[in-house]
Amino acid sequence: MSPNPSIETIVQEIVRARVSGVATGGVLSSDVPLGKEGLGLDSIAIAEVLLECEHHFDVRLLSLLQGPPLTMTRLVDHLTQSLKEETTA
Repeated sequence: MSPNPSIETIVQEIVRARVSGVATGGVLSSDVPLGKEGLGLDSIAIAEVLLECEHHFDVRLLSLLQGPPLTMTRLVDHLTQSLKEETTA
């Protein structure tokens, strides 16, 4: 990992640790759902991804389990917004 990895890089590493046989070349598409309709993670694995991101960034994320299918883009956008709000508060 580089000295100051981006939020997206960290999220990709967390997701990659739970996904086997990702797209050719190990590329994770940011817009593919993490669940069974995309990368194939079950609900427990998705919750683990969120919990690991919560721990790493100190941001609450479990609300992302509700609503549209979770993608890395949605997760990264939520983290970016939450961290931005935290620094302006």
